[in-house]
Amino acid sequence: MLRNTLNKIFSSRVFYILFSVLVAFVMWIYVEINENETLPSYRITEVPIIFLNEDLLRERDFIISSMSPQAVALTFIDCPRALRNQLNNGTVAVRVDLADVTSTGYQLLPFEISLPVGITRAAFTDISRSVANIQFNIDKLSGRPIPVEARYTGGAAENYIAGDAELNPSTIMIDGPESVIHQISRVWVPIERSNLSTTLMEDFTFVLLDENGDELDEALRDMLTLSQDTIRVTIPVSMIKEVALRVDIVDGAGATQQNTLVNIDPMVITVSGDPDDLMDFNSLTLATIDLSRIEFSHIDMYAIGLPNGIISHSGQTQALVEIEIIGLEMLILSVPNPRVVNIPADHSVTVITQTHDVRIRGRAEDLYNERLNAANVRVVADLTDIGPGMHTIPARVYLDGDVGNVGVIGNYRITVWITSDP
Repeated sequence: MLRNTLNKIFSSRVFYILFSVLVAFVMWIYVEINENETLPSYRITEVPIIFLNEDLLRERDFIISSMSPQAVALTFIDCPRALRNQLNNGTVAVRVDLADVTSTGYQLLPFEISLPVGITRAAFTDISRSVANIQFNIDKLSGRPIPVEARYTGGAAENYIAGDAELNPSTIMIDGPESVIHQISRVWVPIERSNLSTTLMEDFTFVLLDENGDELDEALRDMLTLSQDTIRVTIPVSMIKEVALRVDIVDGAGATQQNTLVNIDPMVITVSGDPDDLMDFNSLTLATIDLSRIEFSHIDMYAIGLPNGIISHSGQTQALVEIEIIGLEMLILSVPNPRVVNIPADHSVTVITQTHDVRIRGRAEDLYNERLNAANVRVVADLTDIGPGMHTIPARVYLDGDVGNVGVIGNYRITVWITSDP
């Protein structure tokens, strides 16, 4: 009977309402007791330091080069438990006013405590500080350009060559404490690459080195303002190959490439350039040589002229070319009565040159036979556009008839006197 009665009570709606009210009342009493509890002390470490009027410091060309300590600790005496969660090193700070700093050197400056909105000093019996003042070293603000250096030592792939590193910019501007700036000797760009086969163009970070080549301490670097954080490095990479030197031979006067010996010194040079430019660049023509202008031998120096963008690594700027014609002989015929053509209208011409010694080259069996004599050799000069007066003008030599594989060597000129007809 009792059990049934209890079941009815516990399962009734009224019981649940009364029980909920009771639990809520107990919890409210608990919270009130704890929230109003006062902690003897509550400590916050690493409280940040905030600077006031730092712009005034820079206007005076001053800068903070060191500070001690970097953060402070605060202990709140008799701290209400309800405020504990609002007090941390993200909501609490200390502030140092730099407005009165007018000289360089070490200075002790007081600080004020900044509390979260809605919390005042009156909420605590006291606030204990780990230090009473902040010590600063005030330095002269300085700035100067520092040269940038880099050296690539990683080498290039086979059949390629790497050029000197090109840096952009070649200097960077660094601002900061004068004592720190004076420690910097150069900006060094470490390039960690190797076996390059294409031109490298990339942005690299850099380090600051002192006069001994040691890297500047990170804490000191943090005091500096740099004009940029990276350096654009370009390392040109070129293909390298051997290129043969040659001359083009024009057959003439009985001589052909088959009876001509050609020697070139040097025969090959080593060059470098863009791979696309060098892919089909296997030989370089020094000159075109007409064999009709050579008797039996020729020797001369010729410039080694390379296309734009291709560089020689052999050192030679000229090549010696020697040509020798073998198996041929020379016949000299005295040819009389040079002729002139295209005489200007209303003019008379007197040919001063009466005979010409014409040199003819060829094989002996073609030179010394009845088919080749002075009768079938003509020396002819063209007087087109030639005015009155004495002139020495070029003349061409013609061989008439079937004279075999022979030809005329050299250049010829005749002298004429031209007068106007009355």
